[in-house]
Parts: sequence; structure tokens; C-alpha cells
Amino acid sequence: MDNDIAERPELSHLPGGLRIRLLPRRRSSQAAALVRVHAGAHDAPAAYPGLAHFLEHLLFLGSDRYPPEQGLMPFIQGCGGQLNASTRERHTDFFFQLPAELLEQGLLRLLDMLAHPLLDPAAQLREREVLQAEYLARAQDSETLCDAALGTLLDVEHPFGGFHAGNRDSLPVETDEFQQALRCYHRRFYHAGQIELLLAGPQSTTELQRLSELAARNLPSGASLERAPAPLRASASWLDVQIPNGAPGLHLCFVLDELPEGNAVALDYLATWISSEMPGSLLANLRAESFCNGLKWREPYRYANQAVVVLTLPLTERGRAQPQKIISRVLGWLTFFARAGIQRQIRKEYRYIRLRSLQGFTPLEQLRYWVEPAAWSAASDSDSLQQAFDALMRRVSSCEPIVLFTGSDERPALASKGFPVRARREAPRRIEPCSLDWRLPEPNTWLKPPAPQVPGSAAVESSLRWRAGDFNGQGALYLRWQFAETPPCAALWHALWSTLQPCLWAAKQAGVTLRFEDFGHAWCLSLLGFAEAFPRIVESIGRLLNSPPSQAFAEGIRLAGEAGRSSGDEMLIRQLIRQLIRQLPRQLGQRAPDHEEKELHFDRSVLLHWQTAQRDGLAMGFTGDLADSLAEAMKAMPGLSGDTNDTIRPFAGHRWHDAGLRATDTAVLLFCSLPDANPETEAGWRLLARLMEGGFFRRLRGELQLGYAVFCGFRQIAGQGGILFAVQSPKASAAEILAHVGAFLAAFTHPLSDLPAERMAQAVQASTDLLFDNEPEIAMERTWQNHLAGQPEDHPQRVAAALRKLQLSDLLGQLQALREAEGGRLVLANAPPPSEWTQTVRENRPRCSPPR
Repeated sequence: MDNDIAERPELSHLPGGLRIRLLPRRRSSQAAALVRVHAGAHDAPAAYPGLAHFLEHLLFLGSDRYPPEQGLMPFIQGCGGQLNASTRERHTDFFFQLPAELLEQGLLRLLDMLAHPLLDPAAQLREREVLQAEYLARAQDSETLCDAALGTLLDVEHPFGGFHAGNRDSLPVETDEFQQALRCYHRRFYHAGQIELLLAGPQSTTELQRLSELAARNLPSGASLERAPAPLRASASWLDVQIPNGAPGLHLCFVLDELPEGNAVALDYLATWISSEMPGSLLANLRAESFCNGLKWREPYRYANQAVVVLTLPLTERGRAQPQKIISRVLGWLTFFARAGIQRQIRKEYRYIRLRSLQGFTPLEQLRYWVEPAAWSAASDSDSLQQAFDALMRRVSSCEPIVLFTGSDERPALASKGFPVRARREAPRRIEPCSLDWRLPEPNTWLKPPAPQVPGSAAVESSLRWRAGDFNGQGALYLRWQFAETPPCAALWHALWSTLQPCLWAAKQAGVTLRFEDFGHAWCLSLLGFAEAFPRIVESIGRLLNSPPSQAFAEGIRLAGEAGRSSGDEMLIRQLIRQLIRQLPRQLGQRAPDHEEKELHFDRSVLLHWQTAQRDGLAMGFTGDLADSLAEAMKAMPGLSGDTNDTIRPFAGHRWHDAGLRATDTAVLLFCSLPDANPETEAGWRLLARLMEGGFFRRLRGELQLGYAVFCGFRQIAGQGGILFAVQSPKASAAEILAHVGAFLAAFTHPLSDLPAERMAQAVQASTDLLFDNEPEIAMERTWQNHLAGQPEDHPQRVAAALRKLQLSDLLGQLQALREAEGGRLVLANAPPPSEWTQTVRENRPRCSPPR
């Protein structure tokens, strides 16, 4: 494996204080930039909690050289890129990825908004409402409430226990004092001495150096500021915390101060093994006793020589009754892992895990990895890291954890800052580590290269299409099982999904992302990542899917019964998007069952329905011996090989699906399906989505202040193309959200009619670029979606040709088709359909009505 990918980009200093790291990526069509401002939420004045987070939002709302409609966000949206920002305790990151030839234009906009923001008072009032909506959404979130509860137990001098998200009450933007504090914070930290810039792309080192020097000239100079953290102290405590819609959970919180140098890699090393799902691991032990369903490592705070680590364990019924046994086992495993020499035995495997993850990173993902000052690199394997790990384990072993229990039962209010915490204090209990015969997790064999294969020895399935292409060592395998009549009961899919859970973790370590999706009429398995790992993974999961363990059937029944319940562990809009993937094929007429199974009792006999399903698929990135090895491994997969020729059919109705996720916010997804499969239609809708994206965001999020999560864009889901509108709002009903979407579409005729020719040309180019983006994951997923839709191989070229021929009159016609929902539409919401929707269905007029 190429070790060059694991070499940290060299840190350089430019005049004025700017620090830079440059990462040439010769084979990429994308470029990325990341700016880290070394100041964050804990550096904001105590009088104005959330000021740092608020400033991060304001910087996107226009600068001296670029008004809001020409700033970084609309520019990135217009060229099909991605961007975001994040405010952490002691740093704030701004980052984007876009077509490589546009890197300089994006960088200039980023620099200008950081150095010369408008900070318009009217925009501040609007953006404060956005933060208020974000605050209300986060007030339902499990991790946020756990951290707020944990903060009540820490020393009052440490800022971890403070409120830093910001809301309507903590940000008095109308006052002169607040405006002075806001500008003072900006002047103090937003200069070259406090900023680190990372650039990645196919440009030469010389060109990336030129861009970094351009950045230095566009930022004010300044000296770097050092801030020592306050002591991090806490006493052992137990709290029972209420989480709205939260499932029962156990959270063990380790508050760590005076950590050694190199603690970041040492913590990552510990996280890798305590999270292991291999046989012999801590989690395997806990699952064998039916104590919990998983284990998640989280670091809500890490700075300098301090860290707060939380181990989250979702509890079973048995685990809820015996939490002390779980705690004892966790402490026992930590004591075992702290023994001298234990970790040396698995150091080589850890190195492979990190190399595999770096192998498949996009330019932006690589920058986000290397910006961390102590991220593992090929040069990190040294005795000093061993010493850091030994010191860390001594600190962890001597730290008595804070214990948080979570659930949805009513608790009394607890005095806290910012987020409302309801919790009941419990007397801490002294628990001794469990002295089981602990052992290291078994090695992850998927990290090894495939066994040599005799060329041509494996028969290639006729239904498995092989696509050539150089994806820089990355590969993809997509498999689809289609059912002749009614699909198997949902409990079987859940049983197989639970069987695959350890595989997801092990595959991720090996550099492969694994998905298993239920489309109703079909089930799809997809693997994307490091191509050499595929044969071993495919053979292993094939055997598992053919013969899942007995306990998986009971687990499938339990999971099917819980499906559709709201969870406090995930943002509402994300829960809906996950449901959309399953519901879209079911609702848009693709051989969906007309009933939901009432009986969840089943046994191994139902496997026959699955094992005799018709299977087809697509493989990309495999040649020679590797292709032969994969073809041989495919023999273990269930199903009968055969072409089904089942393609997407146009749909002319409209449906409403109540997801049943009850919450204080309202979330709505509106998916408008393409009315036909013609390249000309797809070209028009892709271009419309590109042109609408920025305006939709500004109108519903900025001007109407409907909520924090607002977006629209062209999507392909289970092969079905269309435009997706998504809104989560703390104040608007589902009917009101749809009415605002309708009003936006009705009003969009005017900006579309007045569209400058230059803007039209830019949008056409951005839409075309996305069709031919050669980043492996994007290119392979696009090919699979076209395969599901039954499109020919040259479909992207046909859509690109249609894009170049589009006229304004064509777009206006496509906009009318979108408004009339000629291709059908699906609304997925956490609310029942309003009466006006039912009336619209009866009259067969599938329109969105403007708000009254």
C-alpha cells in the first residue's frame, strides 16, 4: 500500500503569521480548502454565550467584495460543490470542496468573508432566529442533553459546563455593547496569526503555494495568541437524564486532565480497540450477555492536555436491569488493556486501519484529517507514542467515571446553563472492575490482501455487469435482489441487517463502506471503497446472509416493532431522509405490497423467499486477478443470478406518508419525481435544481426563518430521479411548509425569466461537471443509479448534450411541469396530511398552494 498518503503535509509559515499545509492530489478532479481559526466557543465573552457560533453564521451573509447573492455559499451551491463550517471549543473551521478549476474563486470569497464581513444588523436579527431554531432542535438531541447534564457536574471555572450554542436570549444584537463585543472578538481572532490554511487539489505545489500567498495578502496580520485551559475537574456522580423520545442508554464519562503529549493518537488507539466488534472484544462480550446493542466512543471535548470521553451503550431490557454489571465489565476491560505490552501486539493492525481510511478519502476529508495537530501519520509509530499510550491508560484506569442513565421517563428539572436538563441525581456506587479472562479482539482478516486467484478460474455471472475504469484503487459492488411477488416480511430484512452490524464496522476498518437497503420490491447491498478488500468481505457476508445466526430472528422481530419510532439520538430531518430511501420505491408504484405484515413471528423457512430472489448487480474498479477473486467470492451470495429488466416507470400520482416520528419540530420532505426518462427532461430538472438551490435556502431559511435545516437539490433515490425539498421547522406546520415551497416555486418564474446569460452558462457547466465528476464514490454511485433506472451507459453524455441545448423557454416549461407535479410527488413528514391535501388528491390537482 502507498505510504505517501499517510505523510502529513508539511507546515509552513508565511509573512503575517499565516500557517499553511499543501496537499497536491494529481488524480483528482476536485479541490478543497479548509481554514482553521484558532478560536472557538470557549473564547467568546462570558456575557454573550454563543457569540462565536453566531459569528460563524454571520460570515456567510456577505462581505465587502461579495454581497450575499455572490458570496461563498451561493457560489459553491451554483457549481455543485459542498461547504460547511463548525465551531468547536477552541477552534472554528470553514471548508469547501468544488471543481478544481474554481479553487481560486472559492478561496477569494472565503478569505473576504473571514476578513471583511458585512455584519449587517438586519441580517443579524434574521440569523439569530436561525440559531434559535437550531437551539430548539438540539434541545431534543440525546448527545447535547447528555453533555449539558455532564457540564453541571464539572468545576464551575471550566467552560465545558457553559452554554455555547447561542439562542434568542443570549444574543442581544440590538444593543451597542453586543455589537462592540462581536467586532472585538472578530478583530482579536480573525487574522493571519490565528489562522491555518490547508489546500488540496490536482494543482501543482507551485500553484497551491501561489494561492496560499494570495490568502496571506488578503488577511490582516497578527500575532498568535496562547490560551491556557482552566483545570478540568469533576467528582464521581450518577445522573438519570430524561431524553425526549430517547431509548434507554448508559453513558460512562471519563474526565481527563494532565494528559501526556501525543494524547490525541493515544486516545484514537484506545477508541479503535474499545469500539471493536470482532469476536473477543468488549462489545462481543456484552452482546453475548444481551446487555446492550452497541458501543460508541465520543469525545465532546478535547483541547491541549485535556479531554472528556463518553462511552455510550444502548441498553437492552436485561442491561437496564443490571447496569452495574455492564460498568464492571467496561472497567475490567480497561484494566486488562492497560497492561504493559498488550497494545504492542496490535500496533501493526492499527497502522493498516489508518492507512485504509486515508486511501479512500476525498480531498476535503484528507484536509479535515490533517488539520488535527496530532493526527496519526506514517511517522507516528515510535516509542514516544507507546509512552503516551501507557500514560493515558494509567490516567483512564485511575479515573472513576461519571455515570449517566438516559430514557424518556419524566425527570425533575435540573439547574443548568442554556439547554433544559431534566435529571434525577443518584448516589454513586463503587464498582470493582470485572476480572474475566479478557483477551484481545480477533484480528480483522479483511485487512489482508486477497488470496491469489488462478486467472479465469471463476465463472462470471451473466447478471453481474462489469464496468471498466480507473478509480485509483477504489472499487464498488452493487447487488440487487428482486422479489417475484410480495417481498418477505420486514422482520427478515431487520434480522439480516442486525446480522450485518459487526460487518459494517469491520468493513469500515478495511476501507470499505457497506450499505444494506430495503426498497420494498427489492433489497440492495452496496460496498464502496478499497478494492483489494472486496473478495474477503463479499465471501464472508455472503455466508452470513445465507445463514444468519439463530438470535438474529428474535432481533429482527424486535427491530421491526421499533421501526418508525422517533429517536432523540438523531436529527429529525435525517431520520426522515433515511425513511425516504425505503418509502420512495414503495410509494411511487414499484410493485409495492398493498399491505403491511401483521404477523412478526417467523423462522428460518422465510429465508427461502430471500435465497430464491432474482439477483443482479454492477461491479466497478476490478480487473485481472482481483476480478477473478471477486467473481469466486460471489458464489457465496444468496439469490439466483438473472436479469429482471425491472426499470423505473413514470408515476403520475401523489402520496403522503406519515413517518410517525412525533417531535416538537415539524419536518417535511417533498420529492417531485421526473415525469419521464428522457435525457432532455432530466437535463432541465438538474439545471432547475441547481438554479433554485441558493434562492430556496435564502428564502425559507434566511428571510422566512422557518428553521435551521433547509435545502433542495436534484437527487436519485433507488434509480428514481427528481427534485427533493427538505425543511425542518420549530414553528411551521407541515401544511404551512408545503405552502411556502409552493409559493417559492410560483415566484421563481421571475428570477428565471431575468436570468443573465452568464449565470445560465455557469449553471449548465456546473451541472455538466457533476455528470462527469471522477471522484470514485461520486462516479460509481452515479453509474449505479443509472443502472437502477435502466439507462444506457452513455446516459450522462446524452444528458450533457441536452444541457448544452437548453433554452430559457425550455426551463420555464420544466418549471411549470415541476409546479404541476407531472411526474408525481411524495411527501414524507412527521405529521398526517392536512385536509387541503386530501381535497387536492380527490380533485387530482397535485399542486402546492401558496400561503394565504
